[in-house]
Amino acid sequence: MGDWVDVVLLDDDSELADRAIRQLRRGLAEHEIETRAVEATAPARSKGDVAAVNAVAIALGGAGGMVPVLITILRDWLGRRVAPQRVRMTIGDETIELEAASPQQQQQVLEAFLRRHEEG
Repeated sequence: MGDWVDVVLLDDDSELADRAIRQLRRGLAEHEIETRAVEATAPARSKGDVAAVNAVAIALGGAGGMVPVLITILRDWLGRRVAPQRVRMTIGDETIELEAASPQQQQQVLEAFLRRHEEG
């Protein structure tokens, strides 16, 4: 089995965050991309009240041809996020956090991040 990317949505509104993660899971299921629930906690540097955390793990194992599809799904999903939502993605020991980046910047960072872990 290959890597998993953990996608964590940090939001002060737990109901909105839960709905957003369910929306992401549906998009992934439509493309038969394997997911699993993950336990995640808000980072210590969270501002104000403890942020609600919703997360999903997405399989990258054997996904060589699936990485472009995953990039498209995540890019579209990220485009629907609103401030102050933050999205954190982790593969192994590497983590990126997307918050105030433009859609183009998010796409570039996301694509570079996932392609570094693509199985050749």
